[in-house]
Amino acid sequence: MRNYDICIIGGGASGLAAAASLSSHFHTVLLEKNGILGRKIMATGGGRCNITNTACAHCDLTLDFFKSLGMELYHDAEGRYYPYSNQARDVARVLEEAALEKGTEVVLDCGVTKIQKKVDHFQIFSGKRSFSAKKVILAVGGKAAPSLGTTGDGYGLARSMGHETTTIYPILTGIECGDLQKIKGVRARGTVRLFIEDRLLAEETGEIQFTEDGISGICVMNLTMHITAEKGASVRESLQRYHLELDLAPDFSEKELLHRKSSFGILSYALSQIVSLEDIKAWRLPVRGVKGWKSAQCTAGGIRLDEIDMQTMESRIVPGFYLVGEILDVQGKCGGFNLQNAWETGIRAAQHLNEILL
Repeated sequence: MRNYDICIIGGGASGLAAAASLSSHFHTVLLEKNGILGRKIMATGGGRCNITNTACAHCDLTLDFFKSLGMELYHDAEGRYYPYSNQARDVARVLEEAALEKGTEVVLDCGVTKIQKKVDHFQIFSGKRSFSAKKVILAVGGKAAPSLGTTGDGYGLARSMGHETTTIYPILTGIECGDLQKIKGVRARGTVRLFIEDRLLAEETGEIQFTEDGISGICVMNLTMHITAEKGASVRESLQRYHLELDLAPDFSEKELLHRKSSFGILSYALSQIVSLEDIKAWRLPVRGVKGWKSAQCTAGGIRLDEIDMQTMESRIVPGFYLVGEILDVQGKCGGFNLQNAWETGIRAAQHLNEILL
């Protein structure tokens, strides 16, 4: 068993941000269950990595962090920041290089199965291997996109340390609405409104993508944050209360549509065969479900925030134990908000450790 000052569990966005921000004076080890670091980072933003957004409260923290690593960023008209190279792999690489420059020892193919708190250190187990560290940063992500390694292992580890989780469910994914096979692959610009019974919960405008059993696209995925099962009710019972209304002519008023004979000409021919002119401003679709963990971009729910000092990311239950990134009950819409949470919480944990250990 090797002894370290700090053990970071998880080599994704929050774990790498922490490693890159820690002092090189520490003896740090980073344990990653995958065979490479930053695997999920490489898949974000359509392979471009939407790093943060001008609308994020602490966007400047992230911008300064990446600038300090030598990575230039740019933002688009909607405030989304990307690496200047437009390559998500470059983001993972610059973080890995920064961590290694700090002297971080990286152990790959090392999934953690158990953490034990001792009197003056933590013992971390991975199969037959074990590691000892004075401080632990748990940065294993949530449960979304299990093909990239985020399979929800961290919740069990956190619970074993005395933490509680709120209800966990997949978000930022497509919505199932029934058989739409005839318009599979069709895209249209529109406004999507989510209702629970007759009450409007949220609406988003953007490109809507029709699939064989529902709809997708950023504007649709953002709405999944509002679809939840009520306490004590089954998922099926809860979903029956939701429905969608699609305005597929958001740039046209009702008056402007009066002279038209059909929806064709605004909509594609295929879509116009399904959506009449009468329905074009409020096409109603049921919510049959949301796509599962496999296609979700983010996890809703997680470790209760009242159990964490959100300024330092240290556990209020177990001193010396830090929790960062998607494992927390923090979630945002598409556009860099969730990666902002990952960078920000990882950096905060590292800054606190730099202050108390040096």
